[in-house]
Parts: sequence; C-alpha cells; structure tokens
Amino acid sequence: MAITIQDILTQINAVISQHTETPALDAQVLVAHCLEKPRSWVLAHPEAHINNHQYNKIIQGMHRLEYGEPLPYIIGHWEFFGLDFHLTPDVLIPRPETELLVENGITWLRNHPNQHKAIDVGTGSGCIGIALAKNIADLLVLMADISPGALNVAWINADKHGLLDRLEFKQADLMGGIEGHFNLICANLPYIPNPMLRNLSVAEREPRLALDGGLSGTELISRLLDQSRSHLAPGGKIILEIESSQGVEVRSMASSFYPASHLELLKDLSGNDRCIEITPSNYLIHLCQDKEWQDAQELRIFKSKSLDHEGFIHCSQPQQILQVANRFYQGIPGLVLLWIDPENITSDIRWEAADGALFPHIYGPINLDAVFSVTNINPDDDGIYRLIQLPD
Repeated sequence: MAITIQDILTQINAVISQHTETPALDAQVLVAHCLEKPRSWVLAHPEAHINNHQYNKIIQGMHRLEYGEPLPYIIGHWEFFGLDFHLTPDVLIPRPETELLVENGITWLRNHPNQHKAIDVGTGSGCIGIALAKNIADLLVLMADISPGALNVAWINADKHGLLDRLEFKQADLMGGIEGHFNLICANLPYIPNPMLRNLSVAEREPRLALDGGLSGTELISRLLDQSRSHLAPGGKIILEIESSQGVEVRSMASSFYPASHLELLKDLSGNDRCIEITPSNYLIHLCQDKEWQDAQELRIFKSKSLDHEGFIHCSQPQQILQVANRFYQGIPGLVLLWIDPENITSDIRWEAADGALFPHIYGPINLDAVFSVTNINPDDDGIYRLIQLPD
C-alpha cells in the first residue's frame, strides 16, 4: 500500500505525543531529515509518496523518539542563532535561551572594536564561540572544554562554518592550565544542583558532565570567577549563563570576586534571570601603610619605595587586591587602599605581566587629585584578608 507523507506524519504524531511537547513539529523535522528535504517541502507536499527504504528509516527514527532519545541526536544536527550545528550525545543540545548570551556578547564586541580576543569556557558543541566569530569578523576565540568528545564536535562545527583559522581548541578544566588574557570571557557552564538531577529526565538523555553544577549548582561558576581574575584583560567583560533561580546568589558571588564592578542580570523572554554580565571597575588600587599616605599629604605627592628601586609604583585592579594583600602584606599593620582614577593620573600607566596576570604599574609619582578615596583593609582573626571596604 502506498504511504503518503501525511500518513506517516499522522502515525508518528500518534506514537510520540506522550513523549514530547511538540509532536507535530518533531514528526515534520524527522521526516524532512529522512527524506533529505526542507521541512517547508514536507509541509507543502502531504500527498507525496515515500518508498519502503524511506519508510523504514522514518519508523526507526520514530521508535528512537518513542524511547526518549532527543530529536537533535537522532538527526545529528540542530539550529542555534541561525546556524546549523553538528551534534552527538557528547554535547548538550543548544537551547534558544543561550542566544541571549551571544546577542549581548556581539553587541559588546561591536561597541569595543579593539577587543578581539575571547574564550568560550565549556564550549560543548562550540555554538557560543562559533556564533560570536561568525558575527565578528576579526574575533579570535579559544574554545575550551574538559571533554575530548565535546572538543571534537566543536572542531567539526568550526570546520563546517569555515572558522578554523580564527578558533583554537584546548582541553582544560575551566581555565586551568590556560595562558593568556581575554577581552571577553563567556560560558554556559553546568548549573543544575546534582541532587536535582536524579529527578530530571534530561539527565538520562544528555551528558551529565554538561549538566551537573555540583552540590549547589554554582560550584563551577564560582571556580571560573576565581580563575578568570588572572585572565580577563583590562577593560574586558564576562558574560555567564545561569539558572533562573541563581541570580541573587551569583550576583553576590560575582561582587565578592569582582568588587566595585558593574553587575547586571539579563532576563530571558520569559522574564527570568538568564545571564550575568560582569564589567570590572577601571579603578586602580595601591596598597600601602597609612603612614605613607599621611606623608604623601604633607609632600603633596605620593611616592613609594618601589618607585626608587624598580622605577614604578605597584598597583592592582580591585579583583586582584585580596590576592596581593594575602601574598605580600600579611602581618603588616595599618594598611589602607588608595583608590585611583586612571583618567586623572599624570604619570604613565603600563599594564605588565606578573605571575601570569596583568597588573597596572605607574611609572612616576601619583598626583593626589587622582586618589578619590582611601579605605581601610583589615584581616580576619586568622590573619587572612577576605573583604575590602569599597569607596562611598
């Protein structure tokens, strides 16, 4: 008996209607894939007949859907940000919610044309980094993932979209072992608390490694924020996707790692928190004893011993200052932070590498009108510095 496209669509719809929220759409996409035709063609030709080979191929796919296998894995590809991506069960299926991250990344990069180096941490299929690179012609992207299988899928997609000359691939645990500095750090990390995964069907269908956010769901985000402080270039930005209930927690976490930064929670089309944007402050900080600051006020200029010995005054970014305090200033009493507006400094500022991170060095004395605030910094009872006092 001759079978038409409408016949097979009706059959698939009946079989999978209990297993998907979009049975009609899934049936159309499956049939289009098996017939090697666009979905629009399938919809326009319901009376067209299919042969036995096509029928058997469609039925095989239908049973895979019936048993819970995701459609993108069955057809081996999926669309994201208007681009077609090769997929395997090694990677998470791209979600439309993640397009918010890409849209904001593209907007920021276009508004900062001199910032052309990015990293996509936990790249998976490569959809974020590739979508950014396809829309920003001179963007260089490092695609990092802990999974070799995921990196292979990302490489295939980069090749598919003609981007191998601008994309680099690195197997890494977040940013561990990665060298260099990036203008844009973006990531869609696993953010589901692992106790919740036991009750979610998605954990049975997609790679658990791409879903498990640790006990709280924010463990990987916290680790990345910590690591990123050594890799974010001056004037850079971080954009992370988050779970809709994590906005307040992640914002507080980001404020801790990036004090004095501008933080913005971005909402998806449903009005839920979906991404956080972190724009670090451009202020500089010099850490010194209060007596040095008092002496500077009498002299009407600030100098430090390092200016005589090394030719510059050591400064830090706000996100670096706790690390500096704990490494070099433990046990030194009476410390204060000089908050400096770089726009008002009359001496030369140079960004130079130290221990893998970029630090601002001021080659000359600090004119006092560039210091807009002085705050205290005190250790906890165990001698560790954990908090800094922000300017009013």
